[in-house]
Amino acid sequence: MSIKCGKDYIYLVWKEIKTRRQYVVGQLSKNGQFEFSYGFEVKEAIQKGFKLLISFEDIDKVYKSDILFPVFSSRLPDKKRSGIDKILLKYGMEEYNDYKLLKKSGARLPIDNLKHVPTRNPG
Repeated sequence: MSIKCGKDYIYLVWKEIKTRRQYVVGQLSKNGQFEFSYGFEVKEAIQKGFKLLISFEDIDKVYKSDILFPVFSSRLPDKKRSGIDKILLKYGMEEYNDYKLLKKSGARLPIDNLKHVPTRNPG
């Protein structure tokens, strides 16, 4: 697991189209509650064309929710979807957990340059 300061977290990474450089633009964490904040490279990414997420327009704010933010959960297959068991099996999961699925799958969409990357636990 990727745990830092008692929080399980995932980086939100944006890839600039021309140079293909990747920027850490945000961090999503879970510790009872979900928290999203923009990352240390977001200002540089904005200069390169990154657009802030519609739900998170203040780069200095820490957003909190009891459920996974829709901007992230909408990137995942519905838990009632036909064949969801095969999808879960592909990621080594026995039951549906939106946060774990986001973390394991990366939730990449063909319509944008975002992906979710689990952080590496030192040691």
